[in-house]
Amino acid sequence: AYRKELQMLASLTDSAPVDKVNFIRAYAKAREVGMRKDIILSGWRFTGNWPINRYKALTHPEIQPDKEKLLEGFKTPNPPQLHSDDTPKTSRQVREMAKHRSRPTRRKYSKIAKGLEGLEMKVAVQNARITGLEEQMAQLRRGKKRKAVPNPNRRFMALSENLAAGEALPDSKEAEIEMVVDEKVESVIEVGVRSEDESDDFMVVTKHCQRTRSGREVKKPRRQ
Repeated sequence: AYRKELQMLASLTDSAPVDKVNFIRAYAKAREVGMRKDIILSGWRFTGNWPINRYKALTHPEIQPDKEKLLEGFKTPNPPQLHSDDTPKTSRQVREMAKHRSRPTRRKYSKIAKGLEGLEMKVAVQNARITGLEEQMAQLRRGKKRKAVPNPNRRFMALSENLAAGEALPDSKEAEIEMVVDEKVESVIEVGVRSEDESDDFMVVTKHCQRTRSGREVKKPRRQ
């Protein structure tokens, strides 16, 4: 009714702006048409205000929350799908997984996380120990070199080779060489040198003897 009255006024005033006087006149006529008893009671009856109906008043769509949002609040979140890449590897990841779980499940996850923390500490200690041992081994390999120990029997072996080849000894001396091999004791070489100018009873014997690992001198019978 208000709209029709405004349209009629607009047509009469040739689309002129509506002033306050025209607004009051149009509102009064619309109030007489719309604000009747039967229309007001029908509206109250629909909303539950008359006769009083609390169920209709509380279930009115204008005061109800959205059903979708209401259902989302009551939904239980689905557990995340675990793949090989999603497997927790640290205690922190285990605690992150237990956030949206029930209380008993969170307790179990907490125990698992504590166990992982202990294992992580042990692994860190072992890794540090392994690293230190590797550094020590590298230093020993670089710094300590094994010295070559000369073999004292090498010169006597060369002398025996000369005798086997038939070569004369220097200074026209005769030499007697004996090489004794034992399984437990290293080779022992005894060399006796006798001068031709001196008497047969006089003999100069030079003895070269090796010792065992404990330092004990090895004695062998001497042949003349």
